[in-house]
Amino acid sequence: LQLKALRGASMPFLVSSVAKLVGFPLLTAGLALLLGLEGMMVQVAILLAALPTATSSYILARQLGGDAPLMAGIISGQTLLAMVTIPLLLGILW
Repeated sequence: LQLKALRGASMPFLVSSVAKLVGFPLLTAGLALLLGLEGMMVQVAILLAALPTATSSYILARQLGGDAPLMAGIISGQTLLAMVTIPLLLGILW
């Protein structure tokens, strides 16, 4: 866990976390219902959309010259936040 990298980058972390952990699952739920999915199919779609960002993004950031420490912090922070947001989203949306 590398949460130290988030100290000076609260805005990128906040934007990426809200978009990934809240916005994307809400969009997925709306699209699933619009397509007529029901029951467990909607729950699975919401669950998959609510997962934190992939750990491979750190490797890509490092290899392509991005901000690897920030990416490590975002991955760590989103993983911790997902422990709260996933049960909340599944409880609220379904």
